[in-house]
This record gives sequence, C-alpha cells and structure tokens, in this order.
Amino acid sequence: MRELIKNILREEVQLNEFRVDRSSLVHDLNMMDFDPEEVKEELERHIEWFKSLPNEMTLYRIIHADDESEIDLKQPGTHYSDNKRELINNHIHAAGHGEFKYLITVKAKKSLFDAQETISNNILYPNEMEISLRNKGKGVKVISVEKL
Repeated sequence: MRELIKNILREEVQLNEFRVDRSSLVHDLNMMDFDPEEVKEELERHIEWFKSLPNEMTLYRIIHADDESEIDLKQPGTHYSDNKRELINNHIHAAGHGEFKYLITVKAKKSLFDAQETISNNILYPNEMEISLRNKGKGVKVISVEKL
C-alpha cells in the first residue's frame, strides 16, 4: 500500500500553468478515509474535473455586511460557487458578520483559480463544489452585487 502511494506521488500532473502538491492532496484523501487503492483514481478524477473547467466562468459568492459600501470589490474574496441557486439555498440561514447578505456575481478567468485550494476543498468538502480564487479574487470582473 505504501508503495502504491509513493508511485502516485512520483507521477507528474500537467495542469498547464497550475501546480498542485500531490502529496498534500493524497493527505486530504487519506483524511477522508479513502482506501489507498482508490486514492489514485479519486485524485485523477479531481484533477480531470479541474482541467475540464472552462477558461472563464461566472461565479457567485455570498458576503455578510452591514452595508454594500463595506464590500471590497477589488478583492471580493476567495471562495465561490458556479451554482447560484445551490449557494443561496445552502447559505440562506448562515450567520455571518454583518446585518445583511449580499450575492456577488463575478466573471473570473481560469488563470485566477487556485488549483491546489480548489481541488483540496472539493476533496475535504465534496458537497460544496467550490472554486477558490487566488489573491482574494483580485482581478475578477464584478458583474453585480445584490442584497438578498
């Protein structure tokens, strides 16, 4: 079993300009109690999913604030979803700092995605299907901010 894990870690991952630390992702899979014989297949599934993402996506994020003016639109945050309805449904009762919830809609190029964080979060939190952006989302095009 240890030899199987070592072989997985030796293999190269080509994600164009993206780099991933395979050992960290294998650690995440082990934390989720994947059988060592299934680790390679599961890791490849996550990598292929990431590679299949389009070069630009519309993404959504919910932010809590007392007023819209408090929202930093130059760096609107790291964690996003590509499913607006699911995001709203899953966070409708979530508490946060700020009296109101705001839905931020952005367009983000894939070059802004954090491959390591995205894959890791999708291993550790498989129901969230989250896209993580680098630099707190700096560089996204903000489409809209809606008070929910």
